[in-house]
Amino acid sequence: MTDRAALLSRLAQAVAREPAAHPLTWRVCHAAREVTGVDGASITMDNSAPNRITLCATDRRSDMLENLQDVLGEGPCRDAFDSGQPMQTGLDRSAASRWPQFIPAAEKIVGADAFLWAFPMHSAGDVVGTMNLYRMSQIPLAESVDAVQFLADAVAATLFRDPSALTEMADASAWSSRAVVHQATGMLVAQLGVSIDDALAVLRSYAFANSAHLTDVARAVVERKLNLAGR
Repeated sequence: MTDRAALLSRLAQAVAREPAAHPLTWRVCHAAREVTGVDGASITMDNSAPNRITLCATDRRSDMLENLQDVLGEGPCRDAFDSGQPMQTGLDRSAASRWPQFIPAAEKIVGADAFLWAFPMHSAGDVVGTMNLYRMSQIPLAESVDAVQFLADAVAATLFRDPSALTEMADASAWSSRAVVHQATGMLVAQLGVSIDDALAVLRSYAFANSAHLTDVARAVVERKLNLAGR
């Protein structure tokens, strides 16, 4: 069994090795990737809500996997957030039966041999987000699932102990990107006369159909470079 104090010490040392100029979320995310021995990591919050936001991703593949789950509304990190339990999955037929849209799309990003993990981050008894990991091959994590779950909760304690400071710790672009999605959704509500959920579904559908990032589609709508109202 992993010594928790030693695990926290390794995390703290890994965070300290990252450039101090980067936001705390960025440093913690990269440190978590190092400690767990994976190829990529990301941290998201409010995973099943319209306010869902990716606070950081260590690499492009991690960012693309998060965008997929945002666009499709399904995937292991959303289920980990809803259930409060860690999720781990390969990209096989069994996984595709659970997440029929996400799995084949994820395979194009990380390959058929990849493995994904999503760990809920608990703070004050609530699930506030998830720590998401991937490997390009099905090699186990450097630590046990229980140890990494403890690490995810420690990350939550680090990042969410003072919610008012969260905006200072995160990359400002993450917040502005979500604001653009909200703005585009509001425009479609007015243009189409539909609910917020339906307007967001329109944005997500277009992004998926065109293999685009949800934020890029939203920005095009806001800047009136893309007309989804059909008028």
